[in-house]
Amino acid sequence: MISLAKVNEVIRHAATYEDVTKIVKEVGILPLSSFIPDHPSLESVTTHEQWHTGLETDPWLWRDRLPGDGLAAYGRFFAKKPLLISADLFPLVKNLLEEPYSVEERYEDGQLPKSAVELYQAVEANEGIDVKELRAVTGMKAKESKNEFDRALVELQSKTDIVIAGISERLNANGTKNGWNSTCYMTALHWMELHGLTVNTLPTPEAKSQFRTYIQERYSAAAAQYLGKIFK
Repeated sequence: MISLAKVNEVIRHAATYEDVTKIVKEVGILPLSSFIPDHPSLESVTTHEQWHTGLETDPWLWRDRLPGDGLAAYGRFFAKKPLLISADLFPLVKNLLEEPYSVEERYEDGQLPKSAVELYQAVEANEGIDVKELRAVTGMKAKESKNEFDRALVELQSKTDIVIAGISERLNANGTKNGWNSTCYMTALHWMELHGLTVNTLPTPEAKSQFRTYIQERYSAAAAQYLGKIFK
């Protein structure tokens, strides 16, 4: 198992996409912004000048490229914050965050709103669907439905039912890029299958123990304590 010293060694300035792929692989959990105490983020390992340039060195583009390449799962998995989880670690994290019941069963038990079930079913039926089409097919395209739509998305990501799978480019009739790219979603299981990842089926106590060992060996005491509470 890699040590905390080794993790600190690879946390350097990420000037290229290749740099950040190495950091994600070694760190395991890389949030976009610095909200985990004493822990790196995509924001902290890059410079402000790199962001939103549209160039190959733009971290805003890397966040979608990583899941597209199968190197990291991307979503708001906890704290309602966007973060990347390495492909090696994601099956274990999913094991800890997921519910043992289907979205339909959770709806019947009053744990999920109907909008979340409809959204999940739409993603499952249209793997890789972009956010604009998703709002349309679920009947939540209206402005007044946006908050409900966003809450349902976060709820499903927090239980690893769905992940952000990348982006789709908006093209005009001539095939030329026109407007902002759209975020795409797919079920987490489909994303894992697509990239050859095996489902982690460890019993909960063993999965928790494995995750605890992982964060204690790799992360600072402050980061390990924070994540320990998240995954208690």
